[in-house]
This record gives sequence, structure tokens and C-alpha cells, in this order.
Amino acid sequence: MRGWSCWIVGAFLVALVPGCYGIRVSVHTPPRPAYKSIARPSLPADDLELSGLQRAAQASLSYLRRADDTASYTLANDVYTPDQIAHSVEHFARLVDETPPSRLQDRLARECHGYRPNQGAHFTAYYEPVLSGSRFPDGRYRYPLYKMPDGLTLVRLARFFPGDSRRFHGQVRDGELMPFLTRQQIDGERMLEKRGLELAWVDDPVALYFLHIQGSGRVHLPDGQVMRVNYAANNGYSYTSVGRYMLDHNLIQSGSSSSIRSYLQGNPDTRDQILFQNKRYIFFREVELDSDQGPIGSLGVPLIAGRSIAADSRYVPPGAVLYIKTQAPVVDSQGQIAGWNSMGRFVFHHDSGAAIKGPGRADIYWGEGDRAGSAAGYMNRRGDMIVLMCGVEPLRHAKGSDSAAFSRVALPQVVETLASAARSGL
Repeated sequence: MRGWSCWIVGAFLVALVPGCYGIRVSVHTPPRPAYKSIARPSLPADDLELSGLQRAAQASLSYLRRADDTASYTLANDVYTPDQIAHSVEHFARLVDETPPSRLQDRLARECHGYRPNQGAHFTAYYEPVLSGSRFPDGRYRYPLYKMPDGLTLVRLARFFPGDSRRFHGQVRDGELMPFLTRQQIDGERMLEKRGLELAWVDDPVALYFLHIQGSGRVHLPDGQVMRVNYAANNGYSYTSVGRYMLDHNLIQSGSSSSIRSYLQGNPDTRDQILFQNKRYIFFREVELDSDQGPIGSLGVPLIAGRSIAADSRYVPPGAVLYIKTQAPVVDSQGQIAGWNSMGRFVFHHDSGAAIKGPGRADIYWGEGDRAGSAAGYMNRRGDMIVLMCGVEPLRHAKGSDSAAFSRVALPQVVETLASAARSGL
């Protein structure tokens, strides 16, 4: 995902060269902004119920127990392995489960290390769309949902450059790796028709585009069944924001998903020309999931609404627990923004996304359906983020502290405990 969506696929190491049909791959060290030291800030209580917290911790452990044990992750000067991150998640979950409310904040401060990105945090959100569709085309269901074509190759740069987690898709033509067909070639020129790649057909091209952006969804079929689909691959092109294009051309006044959707649905004559600005295309696979499970994230585990985030794995260790603080949108019954509430909670890094780059970027999985989509579409806020390592000491200390992306900070004193949040019914 970012389930994988616009936000979804691991970050590219790809530059499209003007006037050239190939891909030029350049290898470089990710930029590391200078960091600053921050004293013990005060954070609010966790604002969600605790059952989701424990389920999210178990999802992280499910991934970490099968993760590459040769990998390592650096936070400030401290280096951790996936095994240590797993111990941290286990320790954190145990602390929350067994510690009396009056002692929890002291134990967290005493037994966990905290790491804050130096340039602050920036939060967006994503969701799981619900569409109407059919396994067979007809006059209503005319827009295909494609599975991954044969010949589309996944390139993992770590196989060539150890430690580089980036990856992308392409196809080999004339001995050269190149991007696949563009969105215009696939949806406009129908160059994948009659190849047996259709998983389903849906009735709304705008909803289908938003499914591409989110990377996973539910398709309600005429017989009452629900098809769950998840990201399988992309066509190798980088993501271009249609919302940004529409704002730059004065087509909309707000970049919210509701504004984008309303304009596209109300202007079918120019809809395709706008959507084709984003060459990136997502292919899907059908997955078997319980109705109460979230979509599958890039770590291969179901996402937990409000507890799972997509982050940049070059900086934030996959599976790690974090504390985030920002503002959450409040939407009314019409899906319009009605205000903002303070939000502070523990989350886990379960996903990634092509647009989620940098040590302080996080995309919060908001849930399924239109209401979650309305709120997620408004979410674009600054805030605070702390990566936690609980009950473990670093494997070693890395050199080059002046170029690290995170600062090690004392774990904040939580104003209210998790247990008090649970008692209040949040």
C-alpha cells in the first residue's frame, strides 16, 4: 500500500531523462539534515481505545519476526536491528498491558529511548475506498480494474547496492529496463484490452482513480459479495499530483479530495485529460481478508485504523512504535470540514508510499469508506513525532552525528496515561 497508493510504493531512485527513453539510476546517500536537541516536551493522552493498540503491536511483530536479520536502522547515532525493534515493540506492549495507570508514564520515560526528526513532522492521511463493481462488464460497469501484466519486473536496488531499500517496476525492451505503459496508454488508448487482465469493472472512473491513489479498496459486487483488492505493482512512473495540477490551473480553490472529486465528476469532458497528467498507474491483486480487517500494507500485515502509518523506511524503522501529535479534522454528515481536534497517540510503521519521503513524513491510515475518505482528504497538518525504542539498547553507535536526521531525546512525560484514555471511553 500506502497500501499501496500514490503514497504507496517504496521510494524511487529513478530519474526520467529528457529526450531519452531509458532510466538513469543514480546512487546517493539520502539527505540528512542537521539535527537539534529538544528537551522533554509535554504530550497529551493517547486518544484511541487500547484494543487497536495491541492489535497494531502484534501486526508489527508478525512482520519483524520474518524480517531480514542482516538489516540495520540508524536513529541519531544509534543503530538497531529488526530483532531489537521486535523486542522494543514487545516491551512497549507489555508495559501498556501490565502497568498500573499511576506508574505507566514513569516507566515509559525510564525504559524507552525517544528520537525526534529534526525538521519537524508533517501528517497526511489515507483510507480504503468502497466501490461498486462487477466481475463482468456491461453498460454500467465499464471501467476495468487491472491485475499485474506479465513482463512487469520488480527491481530491488538492495540486490545491487546493499542497504538501499528502494525499489521500482519496469519492463525490459531491447535489453534495456524501461517504464511500462502510461495511464493515458492504458485507460485512454486501451492498450491492455483483451489480454485477460481485468479483475473487475467498476461504474465510476473517478472512484477508480481514487482507488489507484489509495492503493487498496473494497468492490461491492451485484451478488452481495465484496472483493478486496490490494496494490500489486506500478508501471514505473513517478507520481504526479492531479490536485496540484488543478490548483495551478485555477480549476479548484482547495486541494482537498472532496474538491478534486467534485470537479472531476462535474466535468467529464476534461476529466481524462486531467487524470492523464499522472502517468503513474497501479495494478491490483485480489486478497482474502475478513470484513473487520484493514487492507494489507507494504509490510504484508493488515492495517489498523488510526494506529498504522506509512513512513519512509530509509529513516523510520519498519514495524517500530511512534508517538505522534497533531490535529485531526472533524467532518460533518455531508463530508465537509467542521473543525479540528487535538490528536495524540501511539502508532506503528506498517506501510510506505511513493509520496511519503523524509524522516518526518507520515501518512495515517484512517479507515474504510466515504466518511474516512472525507476526513483523510482534509488531513494535511504539521505536528510532532517521536520514534520509540523500549527496553533495548542500541547495537552500536554510528559516526557522523552532525548529519543525522533524528535527535535522541528524553521520552516525554505523558500528561494523561493510556489507561485514563481507555477509562474515558475514547
